[in-house]
Amino acid sequence: MRIYSVLTFMAYCCLLKAPYRKIYHTISVDPVTSEHELTCQAEGYPEADVIWTSSDHQVLNGKTSITSSKKEEKLFNVTSTLRINTTADKIFYCTFRRLGHEENNTAELVIPEPYLDPAKKRNHLVTLGALFLFLHVTLAVVFCLKRDVRMMDVEKCGTRDMNSKQQNATQFEET
Repeated sequence: MRIYSVLTFMAYCCLLKAPYRKIYHTISVDPVTSEHELTCQAEGYPEADVIWTSSDHQVLNGKTSITSSKKEEKLFNVTSTLRINTTADKIFYCTFRRLGHEENNTAELVIPEPYLDPAKKRNHLVTLGALFLFLHVTLAVVFCLKRDVRMMDVEKCGTRDMNSKQQNATQFEET
């Protein structure tokens, strides 16, 4: 019985000092609103508040949910989400502040550059290639048509000249 009491006491002491060290975070973008959703999640004891701040130390409002874990340790699972309109390379911090303790743990979230889909890049290249092909074919057709027109003009002139010589010759013979 004493061993059980000692183990219970040790477990209770460990729970009192279970900081929120491993902070898991994600960043996602809502495609409709272009709003960024920042999420931080960690387990620890006692219950913690999550404080969101920007790189210029402005405190922001996030939505925090707290649940008890199903493990033996009975730690608190704290998840906080911040929805914000922002641009790339901005930095935000989520700080887990345990009630009654001075030790805080913080995670840094940096907004990434927007993802460029390589397939869209290829579509632009295909369009550009088709445009160049169309331009070359058009120029070739125009060049050939102009060349044919010149040839026909020369042929027509040559025919007229021949006819006019024959006409002139016949005219001279008649007189």
